[in-house]
Amino acid sequence: MAEHYVVIDDLALPARLSGHAALDFCNTWAGWDGRHTADYLESYDHLAVFAGFVGVIPDERVTSLRRQARRNKSAASSALERARRFRTSLYDVLRTGGSAPKWSLVAKEVDAAAAARRLHQSADGPRWEIDPGAGLDAAVLALAWSAGELLTSPDLQSIRACPGVGCGWLFLDPRGRRRWCTMSTCGNREKARRFAARQRTKHSRR
Repeated sequence: MAEHYVVIDDLALPARLSGHAALDFCNTWAGWDGRHTADYLESYDHLAVFAGFVGVIPDERVTSLRRQARRNKSAASSALERARRFRTSLYDVLRTGGSAPKWSLVAKEVDAAAAARRLHQSADGPRWEIDPGAGLDAAVLALAWSAGELLTSPDLQSIRACPGVGCGWLFLDPRGRRRWCTMSTCGNREKARRFAARQRTKHSRR
């Protein structure tokens, strides 16, 4: 299997390569440079399963959300589009500080997440969860809270973007030594591209 994705419940999702759930969320879109674009959030099921995969909502909540989505497809579609809009704005804010409208959207979602959090007593002890009253928006709110934690942490200064063609995936690079999301994909593709370019140069000289 390719190292840049995993399959969970028959759904393809981006592998956890970034070091933070909010960055993994941004990496559900491939091709931030506008080339070879692909969206891993193909459906609400993908969004809910992804939120469980990165640990921002518990597994039992994922199952409940997927059932709700099947019963209310219109609300599920709206929640998915909300998540996609948030993802685009979050990526821009994390990379450049963002324009005022995008920063405002990110802050608004983080504020909404903070208002929706409730302390829940589980079998494993107390834990923060998004209020059930949030309905199908629970997944994006949980991801927004994760984004808020990242935006207010020292890790914000060590975020890097993969320079691979058709990539742009984000990851934490606290030591300043990492260049690619994965060497086996973007790194090797760049090596192959450079090799091909050298070969073309040699042939042209001949």
